[in-house]
Amino acid sequence: MIRDILLRGAFLAGLLMSAAASAASPDVTLLDIHGKPHHFSDYIGRGQWTVLTVWGPRCPPCIEEMPELQKFHDANKDGKARVLGVAVDFPSFGPARRDEVAQFSESYLISFPLLLGSEDAFTRFGGADLLGVPTTVIYDPNGAIMARHIGSVSRDMLERFINKWDKVETSK
Repeated sequence: MIRDILLRGAFLAGLLMSAAASAASPDVTLLDIHGKPHHFSDYIGRGQWTVLTVWGPRCPPCIEEMPELQKFHDANKDGKARVLGVAVDFPSFGPARRDEVAQFSESYLISFPLLLGSEDAFTRFGGADLLGVPTTVIYDPNGAIMARHIGSVSRDMLERFINKWDKVETSK
């Protein structure tokens, strides 16, 4: 219990420390699991926080994290935040296989958008190299990158981070 609290606190501190805002990401077009193209700009900087998860369907920590992201999505989809998943092949970080991601989405009842990506695509929209999965990138409502984190996240961690930044913004 105490270990869990300390780990969550360390995660939140890590997000806050890495939260030097960077400019909005360039527009990238990725396909969804049905083959339909989506512009990255359709999801980022639209007046809502965006939690981007880069994950792999065969990545054990990614699989473990998905229910938490789905809970966060369910609690926030009509409000101040959204979740966007970008799948990559694991462990190569190459292009994700559409059939594999679609099967995962169906098996795990994922209702947030899942796009097919790769390490190269992440470098363009994530503002850094992809060093591991899962990787979470948090964009503020204006589209600026506020945090990057390698490793699993929980619904609670995401909500605390966003609430903390919302308080900072409203106190300005």
